Amino acid sequence: MSLATRPPAFTYLRSKLHAEKVPMSRLAERFSTPLYVYSATAIRRRFQAFDKAFAPLPHTICYSVKASSNLSLLAMLGEMGAGFDVVSGGELERVMFAVPMMAHRVVFSGVGKTAAEMDLALNANIFLFNVESESELELLSERAAKLGQRARVALRVNPDVPAETHPYISTGLREHKFGIPIEEAAALYRKAASYASLDPAGVSVHIGSQIMEMEPFAAAMQRVTGLVNELRAAGHNIWCVDAGGGLGIRYEGGPDKDFQADVKGYAAAILPALGPLGAHLLLEPGRSIVGAAGALLTRVLYKKTNGGKRFVIVDAAMNDLIRPSLYKAFHQIVPVAPRPGPEEVVDIVGPVCETGDFFARDRSLPRLEEGDLVAILDAGAYGMSLASNYNSRPRAAEVFVEGRKAKVVRLRETSRDQVQHELDL
Repeated sequence: MSLATRPPAFTYLRSKLHAEKVPMSRLAERFSTPLYVYSATAIRRRFQAFDKAFAPLPHTICYSVKASSNLSLLAMLGEMGAGFDVVSGGELERVMFAVPMMAHRVVFSGVGKTAAEMDLALNANIFLFNVESESELELLSERAAKLGQRARVALRVNPDVPAETHPYISTGLREHKFGIPIEEAAALYRKAASYASLDPAGVSVHIGSQIMEMEPFAAAMQRVTGLVNELRAAGHNIWCVDAGGGLGIRYEGGPDKDFQADVKGYAAAILPALGPLGAHLLLEPGRSIVGAAGALLTRVLYKKTNGGKRFVIVDAAMNDLIRPSLYKAFHQIVPVAPRPGPEEVVDIVGPVCETGDFFARDRSLPRLEEGDLVAILDAGAYGMSLASNYNSRPRAAEVFVEGRKAKVVRLRETSRDQVQHELDL
């Protein structure tokens, strides 16, 4: 079977699906299903592609932790020189567990930082706070002053640039909760500069996620460049620009060279505007680094037909991967050992008691039988990080594969794990 996906993550060798050089069937036998499987080589190559594409400017690739927050993944990226974009105190603590003494590479984003989270980040001496409102700016100045520190800040500006993506992950328009209207930024920078406990050092922007067209990135950077020049003329020492993330992946599949071209196009959209500024560039890719490097491996439990409608019921569910239910997202689904013969049009569904518990509807796939293994591809981002215990289902194990080696990086949950923090009243 031909598999249009991104090598070296998941490919067919001798008609069997492999993660790098390891048969997926062997992983299922060893670790059971459902199981998240990640290609370490693919993650490394994708991070390196970003690093190379943006080499013309001094930069830091700040991996977006919300995409996938496994400690082994964070440690691997930290060893490669990554910084980290976090949006909660919990994510910051994960980074500190995974890469001790590297909090100075952390950018803290998000619209609802609490005082406790600010204190945690200030005490850790993070690199930058991306501030998203005047009220947040005031609270951060108070917390920094109380701790006797000076917080480096960038205001996240909203450039009102539309991006073609799902409305839930578009963030760059006036009606969204994120950022500060760009026309109000100058006044707020003056206020920031008036606080001795704040160091207004950068400008931040992020227009959304899963964006495949480059024009919105270029338009946003043009507006940010204009603001930086305005702020510098007013006497502010703006020396870094956080361009956010948002570069999408090809969920329908495509060769690795397509990803390389996408990253180069992304750089070509951003670098011309920022180059003349001489600023340090921060980028926050997440999905584009880990998305295609991960798959959810699951086993067929049953087949059934209701009034001519064919269902394939698997042991993974919406609690393991909610993207199809939440976003109506497309994920390529492939059999681990394809059977010969004509394809069938089926719904791939899970065992959770929700009609919305599905991975694909009316999908034409090679014939599947009970006991067969299938892989849901491009699940490395927002798969495990959005997983839950709905229906009291244990969350899946996670495995890293590199070459011919596989290791568990998260144990499968048990029922005891789920109830250990509940109280017997």
